[in-house]
Amino acid sequence: VLYYQASQHMTAQTRAMIDKALALDSNEITALMLLASDAFMQANYAQAIELWQKVMDLNSPRVNRTQLVESINMAKLLQRRLD
Repeated sequence: VLYYQASQHMTAQTRAMIDKALALDSNEITALMLLASDAFMQANYAQAIELWQKVMDLNSPRVNRTQLVESINMAKLLQRRLD
């Protein structure tokens, strides 16, 4: 919620909460998705791809795999434009 309240900007408070969640569970999907989305918004496409791939590899029923594949493909396309 804090991430979206801050207009999708990673504040220190949001990052601290994500770090705490990942310390408790390194596969916490919501935290990983927020980090991936933030990386994408910051044009850090390689990190976004890595995080989204990690989420896909978890095979969680909570994850929309089609949407993740589309996000990964978009990040790859944008990364190629930067290279």
